[in-house]
Amino acid sequence: MSTESFSTGAGSVEPTGAVSKQATDDWCSESWGQLTKRLSRLAHPKHAQKMFGGEPGKQAIYLWGVAAAQGGKCDRLILALSALTRATENSIEGECEFSDKIDFDREAASFIDSIDSRQVFTPLDCHFAILWASALPALASRIEAHRWWRLTSTLQHLHESVLQCSKAYRFDHLMLAGELGLTLAWRVPCVAACKRLAGNAGESVRMWCDREQESVSEALGNAASVRLVLASLLRCRKLLEKVAKRKFRKSDRRTQAALAKWTAALTHPVGTALSSASEEAMSADEQECGLIDTLQSEYSDTLNAAFAAARGETPVGGRLAWEVGLPETWHHDHDAKLAIGFADWDVRQGRFHLDYSGEVPELELFAGRRRLFSGRVQVRLEVDGVERQPCGEWAEVCEHSDDDVHYLEIEQPWSGGLVLQRQLMLVRDDRCVLLADSVIPDQPGDEAISTVEYWCNFPLGESIKWSPEAETREGFLVDGKRRALVVPLAAGEWSTGATDSTLGETSDRHLQLFVRGRKSLYAPIWFDLQKRRFTRPRTWRQLTVGDQLKLVPRHEAAAYRVQAGSEQWMVYRSLGERRCRTALGKHLMADFYGSRFYAGDGSHEELVTVDDKCSTDDD
Repeated sequence: MSTESFSTGAGSVEPTGAVSKQATDDWCSESWGQLTKRLSRLAHPKHAQKMFGGEPGKQAIYLWGVAAAQGGKCDRLILALSALTRATENSIEGECEFSDKIDFDREAASFIDSIDSRQVFTPLDCHFAILWASALPALASRIEAHRWWRLTSTLQHLHESVLQCSKAYRFDHLMLAGELGLTLAWRVPCVAACKRLAGNAGESVRMWCDREQESVSEALGNAASVRLVLASLLRCRKLLEKVAKRKFRKSDRRTQAALAKWTAALTHPVGTALSSASEEAMSADEQECGLIDTLQSEYSDTLNAAFAAARGETPVGGRLAWEVGLPETWHHDHDAKLAIGFADWDVRQGRFHLDYSGEVPELELFAGRRRLFSGRVQVRLEVDGVERQPCGEWAEVCEHSDDDVHYLEIEQPWSGGLVLQRQLMLVRDDRCVLLADSVIPDQPGDEAISTVEYWCNFPLGESIKWSPEAETREGFLVDGKRRALVVPLAAGEWSTGATDSTLGETSDRHLQLFVRGRKSLYAPIWFDLQKRRFTRPRTWRQLTVGDQLKLVPRHEAAAYRVQAGSEQWMVYRSLGERRCRTALGKHLMADFYGSRFYAGDGSHEELVTVDDKCSTDDD
């Protein structure tokens, strides 16, 4: 990174060649002393309180979203820097308990070196730079003078390089081109080069907000960091008005509202989606006047009840009145490849989070407050003993959401001319989830494929264990209590009988489903999250599929019936040419069909029908 000198402006004190230790030592000590006096005044907690508020939750504003992004408790250096943003230059007011154990000079040198060599920044990297900038006044007495100048210069040039090179919708444009520049202009206005950053930095924030949909999708690309990006925007709003002297426009508020809505959707009873951070670790978000409280106050009509429901709080003013203002229960960003679905905003009903932006998707499945699965769902495929590999990205095939189900189908190309298709369906009222993979040739009628073997590993949540039944092949996910019934539909029911499918726990704490097939295969697994059905008699069967009075082999189409007590469901999947077939007395011409089945009169109550892999019956 270049180390250009700061130019001296009116009301500023800056050395030439500021980044050189010798230059700083040779520079008039009285001038450095004069600057540190100004910095001491700027370090006073009243400046941060005037900008963001004096409540305890607002004083921790630089910790909002950090724990979620880190996946655990905030790093001690981040805690110390956050404390310095409200500490005087020489006193220990506002410092955390271990600040005196941190060598800020060494840490600053390490940070400078990391910036010089870094090409790509995560939201957490961006926030780290913002923290250093906000702590600059208090750091003047805690690091050497030449290091302070080098740090200030590095932060300035980082802001300028991102301003010139970053795309307007990227999160680093908001955080580094925007907030970092505004923070430097606010915290060290006695350095003319920093004070001049306010105008362009303010415009960067506006440019980011103007690209609303793209900006929100970019932020959602790292779901665990959504709170961190939103917190940056909330700070930018204050800085924009008070430092850049620009209004926060209606369009800016619209982008903020969109991120806030996603933040509510991602919030669950023990944290936020796709982050391993606990409620305790995210205390800065949860405390009074913290991030969540701030959003609830600002969006009292639309998100107040949503955050309360997501965290399992008791409805206020009656359940019906409480539910009126709740957002939708299905959220899917096609560009970020992130899907959130839940039966309703009652946390007891279960929910799932799916991030399919990477080669290996990440899944979280909840039963009430318990996280059953958390992590990457890995698949292994072998064809005639030869292992195949994924060779492309996941892409959406179809989605459907209504009062009955939330349904998403995605696919990924694999080597050897295969396609892996994945279905995720939440039956809302019944609190059941179907997760099914199909392995099919990418060219219909391909006869080259012989034996296909499929393994899928679901990462078990913390404290969750697999408890198989003694005589049958289903089992329960437990943590001392039964949390979910798991039924491998492709497996034979009785453990002593023949089967092409098995289900069990691996030594590395994964629930592994194995299925063997010919040419193509369907690997469905059924989760029942409704506790009242756990003690009822249950069974499941692979159904006969007919086509013009002929039996259809499993590699062309498969259908299953699952029963718990008097409640029954049926799922059908076509793996080849879409033809008119019959299963359980139902004539079907669809790629996928799901229903409730009533044995009394043999009728079906349709849940979802998918035709042509791209449309549902409601389209």
